[in-house]
Amino acid sequence: MAKSVAILVGTKKGLWVFRSGAARQRWRAEGPYFAGQAVYHAAFDPRDGETVWAGVNATWGGPRIEVSHDLGRTWTIAANPAFPAGDDRTFARTWHIEAGHASQPGVVWAGTEPASLFRSGDRGHTWEPVRSLNDHPEHAFWSPGGGGLGLHSIAIDPADARSMTIGISSGGVYDTTDGGKTWTNGNAGTRSPIPVPDDPYVLRCVHHLVAHPTVPGVRFQQGHAGVYFRPAGAAKWTERSKGLPTDYGFSAAIHPHDADTAYVIPLEFPVRQSPAPSVGVYRTRDAGKTWKRLTKGLPKGDLEVMREGLATDRLDPAGVYFGSSNGEVWASRDEGHTWAQVSAYLPYVLSVSTATG
Repeated sequence: MAKSVAILVGTKKGLWVFRSGAARQRWRAEGPYFAGQAVYHAAFDPRDGETVWAGVNATWGGPRIEVSHDLGRTWTIAANPAFPAGDDRTFARTWHIEAGHASQPGVVWAGTEPASLFRSGDRGHTWEPVRSLNDHPEHAFWSPGGGGLGLHSIAIDPADARSMTIGISSGGVYDTTDGGKTWTNGNAGTRSPIPVPDDPYVLRCVHHLVAHPTVPGVRFQQGHAGVYFRPAGAAKWTERSKGLPTDYGFSAAIHPHDADTAYVIPLEFPVRQSPAPSVGVYRTRDAGKTWKRLTKGLPKGDLEVMREGLATDRLDPAGVYFGSSNGEVWASRDEGHTWAQVSAYLPYVLSVSTATG
């Protein structure tokens, strides 16, 4: 059983780590690491319980991946992804890093801008482009969203290392069942924010996508136009936006033990502010058929939460965490029933993730 929890908070000006015991009542702040540099995502590796990767996208000096082997206390520079010689694309940002399947202890995945997937078989010392996806016949249709053309979601199935789902803005969802040798369009059942004649499902603005960490086949996503569940074996997504104040938002998180329980934080489009009356975290316990607004302890006002800004831990009861663009971090140690502020006055929060030790 975990004895400690860390919240990894990536901001526009560095990475902060907030540590607590399993009770999650008091938090101790560390950082900033990489001060003044944008950290799009930090990823914990549950396979060894010690490693954390960070995607550091510096304005000066360029992007790089850093790695820690002591739960974020000290860091060293790892290798960067790179496109093959002669490719007209250039590595510009790391959007997401994902530890590989439990059966593949050396594998790490990275999603970049321009939208591409890279695989490391040696825990980030070297990277290889996944050309079957990066050069997919549909990649010509992918178009930058408001934040750029990024591969920002990597969802690995807990039962099968060969089964993985990725999300691209704006391109949508792609699935592999053979470890990345081939990829199929996984946008069936989702809506486009603009009318698409004879819709071929080749352009979707998925905002964040996750797989359930223990239940095979389950996927959950928040898109530009709708919230969707896809259960194991399903060929298409089922929209579950009814009951939410808007069908727009960026963040999405799933309960670590219950595949029917998930969380979103809706926003108004195009202002990207909380819908009236104020910010609320919405939870479903029946795979999106119904939603409940959770606000006890939250402020009365607007908070913008970005695509990586909402996360859960793997304790029981599960903790839920989010960070906002005005530099606040909020935590619930009782699955969203009540909330407490962990920190304020940080830089703009880009990502929130968790680590247990």
